[in-house]
Amino acid sequence: MEITAFGPFAGHETVDFEALNAAGVFLLNGETGSGKTSVLDAICFALYGTGPTTAAKGGRKAGHSDHADPHTAPRVELEFTASGRRWHVSRTPAWREPSTRAASGWSERHATVLLRELVDGEWSERGYRPDDVGQMIHHAIGLDREQFTQVMMLPQGKFARFLQAGSKDREELLETLFGTDVYARIQDELKVRADSARADLREAEAEAERTHDQLERFRDRVALVVEHLPSDAQESVPGHADGALAEGLFGGNRRATTGMSDAPRDGGRTPAPGTFPADGAPTAEDDTAEVRWGHLQASCRLVEDTLTTARSQAAEDHAAAQQQLAQLQRTQEQAGRYARLEHQRMELAQDADRAETTVARLRDHQAASGLREMITGAQEAVATVSAAAARVTGLREGLAVSSASGTTARRVLGDAATLLDEQLDRGEFSSELRDAVVAARETARALVERAEAAQREHQDMLAQQERLTVLETEEHRVREGLGAARTELAKSEQAHSALLAGVKDEALVRDRARACRDALAASHEYAQARSVEERCRSAYEQDEKSRRVAALRVEELEGQRYARAAASLAEELSPGHPCPVCGSTEHPEPASATSGEDVSAEVLDRARAAREGAQAAADRSHAAWQDARDTASQALARGADPDLEAVVQRAGAAEAAEAELDARLSELERTATTLASTRDRVAQCEAALARKVADVTAARTRVEAMAEHDEQERAHLAASLRGFPSAASFLESAESLSDTVEVWDTEHRVLERARHEAQSAERAVEKALEASPFASEDAVLRAILEDRDAAELTAWHEKWTRDVARVEAELATQDMQRAARLSEEDRAQLTDHAMERAAARCRDLEELRDRLTQQLGGLHALRRDLDAAAADVPAQEAAHRVARERAERLGGLADVATATSSENTLRMTLTSFVLAAKLEHVAAVASEHLSRMSSGRFTLVHTDQTRGGGKSGLGLEIDDSWTGARRGTETLSGGESFFTSLALALALADVVRAEAGGQEIDTLFVDEGFGSLDEQTLEQVLETLDGLRRDGRVIGVVSHVSEMKQRIDTQLVVTKTPQGSHLAVTAGPLTAQ
Repeated sequence: MEITAFGPFAGHETVDFEALNAAGVFLLNGETGSGKTSVLDAICFALYGTGPTTAAKGGRKAGHSDHADPHTAPRVELEFTASGRRWHVSRTPAWREPSTRAASGWSERHATVLLRELVDGEWSERGYRPDDVGQMIHHAIGLDREQFTQVMMLPQGKFARFLQAGSKDREELLETLFGTDVYARIQDELKVRADSARADLREAEAEAERTHDQLERFRDRVALVVEHLPSDAQESVPGHADGALAEGLFGGNRRATTGMSDAPRDGGRTPAPGTFPADGAPTAEDDTAEVRWGHLQASCRLVEDTLTTARSQAAEDHAAAQQQLAQLQRTQEQAGRYARLEHQRMELAQDADRAETTVARLRDHQAASGLREMITGAQEAVATVSAAAARVTGLREGLAVSSASGTTARRVLGDAATLLDEQLDRGEFSSELRDAVVAARETARALVERAEAAQREHQDMLAQQERLTVLETEEHRVREGLGAARTELAKSEQAHSALLAGVKDEALVRDRARACRDALAASHEYAQARSVEERCRSAYEQDEKSRRVAALRVEELEGQRYARAAASLAEELSPGHPCPVCGSTEHPEPASATSGEDVSAEVLDRARAAREGAQAAADRSHAAWQDARDTASQALARGADPDLEAVVQRAGAAEAAEAELDARLSELERTATTLASTRDRVAQCEAALARKVADVTAARTRVEAMAEHDEQERAHLAASLRGFPSAASFLESAESLSDTVEVWDTEHRVLERARHEAQSAERAVEKALEASPFASEDAVLRAILEDRDAAELTAWHEKWTRDVARVEAELATQDMQRAARLSEEDRAQLTDHAMERAAARCRDLEELRDRLTQQLGGLHALRRDLDAAAADVPAQEAAHRVARERAERLGGLADVATATSSENTLRMTLTSFVLAAKLEHVAAVASEHLSRMSSGRFTLVHTDQTRGGGKSGLGLEIDDSWTGARRGTETLSGGESFFTSLALALALADVVRAEAGGQEIDTLFVDEGFGSLDEQTLEQVLETLDGLRRDGRVIGVVSHVSEMKQRIDTQLVVTKTPQGSHLAVTAGPLTAQ
């Protein structure tokens, strides 16, 4: 085990248990308050994260040692073997480290843990989370923290208190050791289940009451349906006639018990639908809920059948009444219809003559209408001939020689003008004239297109002339720019050459400037570091002096306080009485009083705080001094010069030279850019001048060619215009002549066609009149009616014809024939009063049918609800029986387990009963150790007798073989109580180990108590411990009694100092054999 800054141990302490294990029994020795128990705390903290003494006393958690440097992290590292596996655990508690950045002055550090296992010679990490590590260690050792501290570390006085404790206190300790909380949970679970079973029973009884109430409501609803049945239907219901409706209909007493029957389900049978017991009610044996529900179901089906029969009869009566009413209505309607048709037939017969005259007029109108279209067509054809002849004459006059139009036409035709004169003289039109006109028009169009092209070419020529002028101007400007650019280029090349000569030493200037800057910075840093070094050295010397004074003051006060405390204890010692520290009755060298004032704890704490503050101040000032010295050395290594003024002058000169170099480089860069730009501009001007010369030459050649072509086109157009001022006027006149000739040709053909059509129409009219009844065209026109008059006559005649056919067809039907055969007596019976009586009877029967239908629907729903409710009754009765049986069974078990039942004569709970068996086993094992320690006089005996009205089962008594009597453990002396408690503790360790799965516990620690034993008893106790050593165990005895030091040579010694405690192992042969 390794301990750092933990408990009283300020530094790093290492304990190698191999030498201690080899001895078998070793002594954990040290002065009072040195930290013997803290060693056990460290072991327990490493394994479980908390120590046994701090947890038991309710003290603060394990943390940073007050003696250690506040920046040193507390840590415990433990290497152990369990079940053949080797483990290493390292754990740190939560602690606070001083911090200069935190507002509170402290930085919180969280607890950490790391568990490793040795596998194949190498350590393998197994976990670092506290929960995971805790589970792994518990699994490896087989004990939790409580069991570990009770089994492996037998604490001061703990088992002595257990020996004298009552049953309740013993039960609490045994529960932590043996983990019997499962039996407590069984007790709680039995009580919970018992309460739940009783609640289920109450719910089942309440459900039975609700079922009975539901049965009563169903009975009332069925009775209400019976009361609303028709009187003849009610007579078929049992018990209705004599007023015993409930007993006859439902069977049984309506006020039977409401609880579920305890009788078995086969004690009575449910009657079949529609059947009842012979006496109308179930017997007492059959009066169960299931039987009562069955009777109600049968009664409901009987009422349903009765209501169904009544509803069917009402429906049949209503259908017959409806049929009779419909027949009366049809007969009445047919008689009225027949009378109306006879009246219509007489009215139509009066219009027969008018109908005949209308037919004759419409026939003449139809014949004349056909001739009228032919006569009108012939007249229109004659008019068309006259109009066409007039238009042709007008066109010939427009083309005559004497007219202006004729003169223009002849200029257009040119050589073909004689053809026009010949056509006009003959009054005819030929295709040759049309072709001549078309050719003249096409010639004019070609001239127009050529004139437009010549005009566009002339405009292009003018544009080229203007472009030539512009190009010549631009050529002159480019020549001037080229001359200026060449002059500027010469100047730029001269300036650039001069600057290049001035910057050839650039690298040398820059290296010199950089070296001077570095030396200057290092020299400044060196000067500052030297100043800080002097101040820190002086501060450290002062702080170190203060620290020595404070440390000496604390040592002086602690010596005075320890001396005064020892003297105070010595004053209270008396021969034969045990020492309150070690328990010994012998006091060979008591301390004597010393002079000086008494040192209080407050004064000592202030002195220690002053010492710690002085130590921290000295550490800080020393660290600052060392930092300043390191800084000065580093500055010298970087080239610092103690003569700071000379370094500053050299750096200034180098910086000025570098600035001048930078200025020349900037100017050189600018002139280089200007030179390149000037050269580019000269090249561009030369290229532009070459392009301009070529453009001017090409443009001049193009203009000359275009001027020559323009003159030739103008001469050709003037010779081709036939006397017209322009090609456009020529084309306009040609198109006008073409249009006139086309119209003349069209009108001439129209005239010829109109003449032919007029002759054909006149011949057709003459033939039609000869075949018609009309003598002339005037007669035909007189026979023709206006369209509106003809339509009115036609519509009237068609309606009259339809009405006559309709009336005759209806009078010929069978219904009208039957109506014609009705006598006057039959017609008298078809009155409104008779119809109203029949309708009223039909309505009454319909209301009855609907009411019965609604009642039947409600009864169907009632029966479905009743069947559904009755289906649950057997299950409810069974559930009630099961709930009652379960409540009785679980209630009895819970009462016995919690010791509240009279049948539990020992008044022991289940947990106490289990722990009594454990304690009986512990007492048997403890008696073996106790018999050896007491030379066979004492043994421990378990008893289940009660004391003072408390619970029984966890009592212990001493069987004294010297007296042959049993007595209470409280009658033992101090020494007897110690070794009896030790025997009990060893026995508990053995039994708990067996309960933990047989995990071997090779190491035990026994803490204090040996000072109360006499020499013989101490010898017997040591023999018992040595017997455990021979069995392979290692026993660590915690004591500061001088006799133990003499008997046990192998020791783990704890030495306390003002700076903290230290650990050391002293090995030697075991003297107590």
